[in-house]
Amino acid sequence: MSKSPDWLSDTRKKGVRTPVSQLKVGMFVAELDRPWMGTPFFTEGVLIKHHDQIRQFSEYCQHVYVTETPAGLRQGKKTMVKPIESLAQKASRPVAFTTLSAIQEKQKQGRKPLIKKRREMIKKNKSTGYEIQLSAEQEHPAAREAYDQAKLMLENIVIAVEYGSTPDIHSAEAVVRLCRESVVRNPNALVWMSRIQHDNAYIVKHGLSVCILAMVFGRYLNFTESELDVLGLCGLLHDIGKVKIPTDVHNKRGLLTTDELRLIKQHTVDGYKLLRDNKTQFAKLTDVALNHHERPDGLGYPRNLKGHEISDYAKIIAVVEAYDAMTSERCYAEAKGPAEAHKEVYENLGKQFDEEYALQFMQAIGPYPPGTVVELRNGMVGIVLTGHTKFRHLPTVILSRDTDKKAIDDNVTDLSLTDSGRLDKSYLIQRALPDGSFGVCLENHTLGSNKDPET
Repeated sequence: MSKSPDWLSDTRKKGVRTPVSQLKVGMFVAELDRPWMGTPFFTEGVLIKHHDQIRQFSEYCQHVYVTETPAGLRQGKKTMVKPIESLAQKASRPVAFTTLSAIQEKQKQGRKPLIKKRREMIKKNKSTGYEIQLSAEQEHPAAREAYDQAKLMLENIVIAVEYGSTPDIHSAEAVVRLCRESVVRNPNALVWMSRIQHDNAYIVKHGLSVCILAMVFGRYLNFTESELDVLGLCGLLHDIGKVKIPTDVHNKRGLLTTDELRLIKQHTVDGYKLLRDNKTQFAKLTDVALNHHERPDGLGYPRNLKGHEISDYAKIIAVVEAYDAMTSERCYAEAKGPAEAHKEVYENLGKQFDEEYALQFMQAIGPYPPGTVVELRNGMVGIVLTGHTKFRHLPTVILSRDTDKKAIDDNVTDLSLTDSGRLDKSYLIQRALPDGSFGVCLENHTLGSNKDPET
């Protein structure tokens, strides 16, 4: 009999193995059928208080291990269930925005968030949002062309600003529309492109990735195409003020001095001025450039705004750009895996990130976004091609290394088949890996086919 993975515990001997379909309010879920990492439940033990939590378990698990009380938690663990208002408890709440408590909280703040208006519009129009128009493979060539054009355009804008010119907003709008068209057809392809590591200046890669991820998130929230264009433009140029930062300061590996930190923080004001002087018609563009580092707890910069004082677009870009920064290689920090980035966002809900937008973004992007290199339990290695709306931890993967890490012909495998038993459980994801691990590189995979559309 094979040895159980490290994440299994004696709790399973004490708990009752229960299909997710049989979960009820009042049950305590002490263990999952998979690692806790990569799920929203970072408490490693969840008391079910309402049906939406059951729905969330169904998105990540097939069965769980139930005990009557939290006593069934792992012995010796320091991370136990904390008081009701702890961040970990907040992180385990379902992602829902029509609850009475959420509505009352926003009423106290005196403003209705854009995310609620969007949900109400969808409900009123009985809309299910955007449909997938092409398969990810079919969309990849167009997505690559859009990505390359946008990258070249942003490089030119950065060079122009370095030489004293103002950003070419019209050219930026054109490539953002090109990217938006791809995102609308199938968001998976451009998310893949956003994870490719290249030698361009960080400001170029980061701006382009935030543009893409913001539009993918906006699509998830059912933004109109014109709204997606504005949101994408905000993401593309949110950090344009960093062009003014001296290279030796921006790329410094050690601790920053007080003066250097002041120069870094000045990029929000410099970006605002660059876009304001351009006489852009988009007020949201200048707002986001100025306020994307403001934080709900009032400890952001440059003006120490608090939650209700920060615009919706600035809140969206704040969480998107932080996520992209965490998952990217920087001169002073290695890239985190998607699950690590998820955890850091969850731990800072209500402090650094707006809770509603942050939770919805994590739901939209999933634990293994397209373009993530992953290793399966059986040792095989591949790249995530698309996600699944029901089982977010069971994406479709292009496998290119066998169990001994030897190269094989690309094999597109739908890991959600493990749910029905049509695929062995050894095909579950063990961990995410950096791009290039075991010779598996995003840049080397050129896709394009005539397969039917898929999610």
